[in-house]
Amino acid sequence: MLTKFRLWCLLCMLVFIASCAGSSAYMKTSETLMSPPGDKALVRFMRPSGYGYAQNFNMLDGERVIGNSVAKSQFDYLADPGKHLFVATAENKAFLDANLEAGKTYYVITRIYMGAWTGRVALLPVTRGSEFWDKVLEYENTLQKLQPDINALKTWEDANKAKIQKVLSAYETEWKDKYSWPELMPEDGR
Repeated sequence: MLTKFRLWCLLCMLVFIASCAGSSAYMKTSETLMSPPGDKALVRFMRPSGYGYAQNFNMLDGERVIGNSVAKSQFDYLADPGKHLFVATAENKAFLDANLEAGKTYYVITRIYMGAWTGRVALLPVTRGSEFWDKVLEYENTLQKLQPDINALKTWEDANKAKIQKVLSAYETEWKDKYSWPELMPEDGR
């Protein structure tokens, strides 16, 4: 009887942990999602999984830190139209080339994978016909809405400028042509 009880408690605890949404000192709760103004593109970063809920990923637009990818949450980023290099940092580095059009909303799914020491990250652009094309509308209603804490992110960015430059330099000299990085094109916006 006691063994069944322990197994039941363990199962309940695992279900609870797997369903937990994460939190971040760099993000705040938001009540609403943004709409893109006519002169900007909106990029909505979504992390639908609760896996690895205790680990967040810094998200960059080039040299600028724009937010944290937090388990079971989403956040919006207003970007100038044109070319961008989005970067996610974890045990590894993930890159996404984007060519954005003003007035459109673009979606990026962040995923966590098992790494050697901590989690690894991947950026999945939501393109027409991709597995997430229809799912993002459901995610908008079910994921926690967050917004960046601009002051906290700026403090982190200032303290880590050299690391950011090193990552961007390594991308240009080593990783850019070595791997086939995902892309977001203007027609992927809605």
